[in-house]
Amino acid sequence: ASLTELFQKVCAVKGIEQDKVRIWDYFNKRKYAQLSVSNKTLEESNLQMDQDILLELVDGHQSSKIGMDSTGNDLALVSLEPSRSPLTIAGGPTLSNGHSGYRSNLYPGSSLGSGLTDMDDGFDACNSARKGEKGGLAGLQNLGNTCFMNSALQCLVHTPPLVEYFLKDCRAEINTDNPLGMHGELALAFGDLLRKLWSSGRTAIAPRVFKGKLARFAPQFSGYNQHDSQELLAFLLDGLHEDLNRVKQKPYIEMKDSDGRPDEEVASECWKNHKARNDSVIVDVCQGQYKSTLVCPVCSKISITFDPFMYLSLPLPSTITRTMTVTVFYGDGSRLPMPFTVSVLKNGFCKDLLLALGTACGLKSDESLMLAEVYENKIYRYLEMPLEPLASIKDDEHIVAFRFQKKEIGKTRLVIFHRWQEKF
Repeated sequence: ASLTELFQKVCAVKGIEQDKVRIWDYFNKRKYAQLSVSNKTLEESNLQMDQDILLELVDGHQSSKIGMDSTGNDLALVSLEPSRSPLTIAGGPTLSNGHSGYRSNLYPGSSLGSGLTDMDDGFDACNSARKGEKGGLAGLQNLGNTCFMNSALQCLVHTPPLVEYFLKDCRAEINTDNPLGMHGELALAFGDLLRKLWSSGRTAIAPRVFKGKLARFAPQFSGYNQHDSQELLAFLLDGLHEDLNRVKQKPYIEMKDSDGRPDEEVASECWKNHKARNDSVIVDVCQGQYKSTLVCPVCSKISITFDPFMYLSLPLPSTITRTMTVTVFYGDGSRLPMPFTVSVLKNGFCKDLLLALGTACGLKSDESLMLAEVYENKIYRYLEMPLEPLASIKDDEHIVAFRFQKKEIGKTRLVIFHRWQEKF
């Protein structure tokens, strides 16, 4: 949808003429940017779901239909839906049959609608406390390529210490003044989503509100493209830690050298210094420290520190075998060449390839194989050394093997080429 359509919707909700109002992007209880009437799309204007829009009267005009709040302005929260159909407009959720419907959601006290409810997120308070039903079995609806977010969220909301923490009243630990945090909004949104997932039985939840908060504080995850789940998990852990940091004023701490002290003493000191600046449930559950040792190449002095970490990047285990295809030729020309595919160790040798190839082609006890590399229809080299590493053979190289009787070993090898005569 365009900003013009959004402007028309907002004015229609409040029953006021468009020339008597202005609308603002209202973020963190202040006017962030005025939205002008244009054909610019909502996505191009960086408008996300669960975004506050401020409807401001101009020239002293006022309508009796407008419910005012204490500031003299009325906040209209417009729910933006994913663009699944050309018919979708701001505030009009696209239904499964492709048609668009509209339902206005206003703040409590407004004269034109009920307050915001959790029903839009699939939360039914009437059926939330079913006796004998195990919690935490609810799924998360895919809002459009949000499987990366849903998988990370399900990991976090099923971490027992985090579940126990957020199911209790943790508002006292919300740090709204942390400049590195998100004014506590990310922690509140995550806590609300966790409680819905653990109290809705088996009803799937649509995490639209959380997606809107995520897009506001991490624009790289906005829209409906695919993203990396680990990157999202790292952002959530960092953001939740800063929003829940119990330390309001971080003290300055000068790190001391190890000076040959026992590791237990140095580790305890480093962790104490870290906790003096970073203290949250995320630190308690998800953080640790690892030992880092540095040796000066000049004076050979050893410096030992213990650095905190929340996640470690580990390499994926690589396969220890490789597949090779070798064409076997009969030395006496009695049979046609035949390709054989065998599996060998990556760090193996040519003798291992010969052994696997002999088994595959049914090599007899009185027969032997000789490996060679073919390049541009010519024998480029013979692989006669049994201990030659297979790593010297690239995947795109053409390897052949000649099968002959052992009694013929020692005879002169004669290579004959059959090709068209070149004319000059």
